[in-house]
Amino acid sequence: MKKTGKIFSLLFALAVLVACKDKQELEEGWKPIYSEETDTKTVEVKKNEPLENPGRIFVYENYLLVNDQGKGIHIYDNTNSSNPSEISFIAIPGNFDFSVRADKIYADNIADLVIVDISNPETPTYINRIENIFQYQVFPDEFGAFECVDESKGAVIGWERAMLDNPKCFR
Repeated sequence: MKKTGKIFSLLFALAVLVACKDKQELEEGWKPIYSEETDTKTVEVKKNEPLENPGRIFVYENYLLVNDQGKGIHIYDNTNSSNPSEISFIAIPGNFDFSVRADKIYADNIADLVIVDISNPETPTYINRIENIFQYQVFPDEFGAFECVDESKGAVIGWERAMLDNPKCFR
């Protein structure tokens, strides 16, 4: 009797292990953030916007420029460096990087390069766009599992950590 019970327990444990292998397991990885904007090429100036995900920081003359990853660039008056005050926000969907020279911001807008005049930082002015300068990013910067990009959902403007159900893409 004892021998039959041990064999039954062993078979039950083996069946549980096999069943677990067949189940979809969650894995931590990266999930694309798709733009909610129907027009990702629109560069819009706003008075101010809450800073949610700071990225690159650039000091230009008496101004502090801070990238809000995937969203655009905040311009702060840095005359009083202990208390900078926001004077404008340039909404640029999919923006992660920028540079400044001669009163111009050169920024990525998903795959395009946009140029914005900041000679008057309170009212920046869109100047030009050069299309398809950058490679469209279909994977996150980090290595590991990620959810494959579905271009029918729109343009990818960022990546977020998430639990993925049986991811198919890896880097």
